[in-house]
Amino acid sequence: MIAAVEGASTVALPGGYDFVPLRFTFDPFRPAWPGPGNLIARARVLNSGDLYVFAEAQVEDAEGRSIGRCSLHSEIRRVEPPPPSPPEIMRPVDEPIYATPDPYLRNFASSPFRELFEHEDGMTILRKVSEGVYSMPVMALYGLRIDAFEEGRVVASMPASEWFCGLGNDISCQAIGALADMAGFSVAVSLHRRGTSIVVLDGTTRFFRPVRADGRRLCAKAAAVESAPGLMLTEAKIYDADDQLVASFTASSMRIDSARRFRRRQKESRRMLATLLFTDIVDSTGHAERLGDTAWHALLEQHKLAVRREVSRHNGTEVNTTGDGFFVRFDSPAQAIQAARAARVATASLGTEIRAGIHTGECEIEGDKLAGMAVHIAARIQAAAEPGEILVSSTVKELAVGSNIRFSDKGEKSLKGVPDPWRVFAVAD
Repeated sequence: MIAAVEGASTVALPGGYDFVPLRFTFDPFRPAWPGPGNLIARARVLNSGDLYVFAEAQVEDAEGRSIGRCSLHSEIRRVEPPPPSPPEIMRPVDEPIYATPDPYLRNFASSPFRELFEHEDGMTILRKVSEGVYSMPVMALYGLRIDAFEEGRVVASMPASEWFCGLGNDISCQAIGALADMAGFSVAVSLHRRGTSIVVLDGTTRFFRPVRADGRRLCAKAAAVESAPGLMLTEAKIYDADDQLVASFTASSMRIDSARRFRRRQKESRRMLATLLFTDIVDSTGHAERLGDTAWHALLEQHKLAVRREVSRHNGTEVNTTGDGFFVRFDSPAQAIQAARAARVATASLGTEIRAGIHTGECEIEGDKLAGMAVHIAARIQAAAEPGEILVSSTVKELAVGSNIRFSDKGEKSLKGVPDPWRVFAVAD
C-alpha cells in the first residue's frame, strides 16, 4: 500500500524536488488470502501544491474484491544540493545476478496461524515464534526479530539494510511501516485468547526523520491495552540505532469470537472473457532421465520460479501448475504474449525450452478454477506448438492489432476435441 502511494506522490513532483512522508493511514476491510494471482493497488494524487502532496490508494485481491484503502500525506522539499543535470546519453546498467531468487519468490516455512489462534493463547504463540518453533515468512523477508515480549508489550527490531532503500540512501518508509505494523500486530497478539480472532480496524504511521542504510537495527517498542471489552488500542514507537525517534504508530483492533467469522463460500459459476496461456517444457522426460531425480527436481523448481517471475511482472494470474506446465490467465492478449516471450528467454538460460499456446475466449469461473471450451482450445494450441514456439489463435492475433507484435501464419490445424479447424499463428521474433 505504501509503495503505491509513494509512487503516485513521486510522479506529482517537479524536477529537483523530493517528498518527505509525514503520515500514512490505512483501513483494512478483509484478509488478503494467500494464493494464485496478485494484489493490485491503484493509487492517485488527490492534491498537490508547492508544500504538500496527498495521495490515496485502493487495494484489490486477485478476485477483484476491495481489501483495503490508504493515504499518504507528504511534504515537498527541494533536493539540496541540487542534483546534476542528466547525462546526454543514458548508458545501460547491468542488473546484478543473485544466486537465490527474488525474496518474495523464495520458499519460506509458514505456520498455520489461523488454526493456532483457535487453540493457543497469544503469549504461547509469541514465545514459539521467538524460539523459532513457529515461522512467519514476513519476518524472514524483512529480517524482523521479536527481542522481548510480555502481555501488552513487545520489542521488535529489523536491520536498516540497503535492500529497503528507495531511490536514495535512506530507508524507504515502506520498510519502516512494515516494522511498525508487525510490532503493532505482535503486541495485539499478546492479548489474544483461544478461540478468538484479531481484526485490525485502522492504523496510522507518522514519520519524523530519515534513516540511513547503515546495517544497524531499528527498534520498535509497542504497547497495547484493552480499552473496552474486545477493543484494543495499540501504540508503537520506532527508534534508530542511536535511539532517535524515527516514527510512531497507532492502531485499533478488535477481538471477536472466531465463530462469528464466515467461512469463504464457494462462488457460483459465472462466465468471463480472458486470455489464457499454457506452457510446458520441451522434452521434460529426456531432461529427467539425463539428470536424475534430484537434479531434475532442482531444475524444475528453478524453471517454475523463472516463469512465475515473468507472469507476475506482466500481471498474469496463475490458475494451475501441473508437473512442468503452467496455466495462466491475463486481461489482454499483449500481456500474455509478452509474458510468454519473457518466460522463454528466462527459462532458456536454465537450459530448458518451452512451447506456449494462447487463446482469448469466454470461460466459466468457479472459485479459483477456469473451465470451458476456451480453456480446451488454449491447451490444444499449446500442444500443437513446436519447441520454442509461441502459438496463438486467430482471435488473439485480431485482438493484438496495434500492439506492434508480428505473427507468421501457420495455417489451419485440427485441434483434438474441438469441432472445427482453427487458424493459428506463431509469434515472430
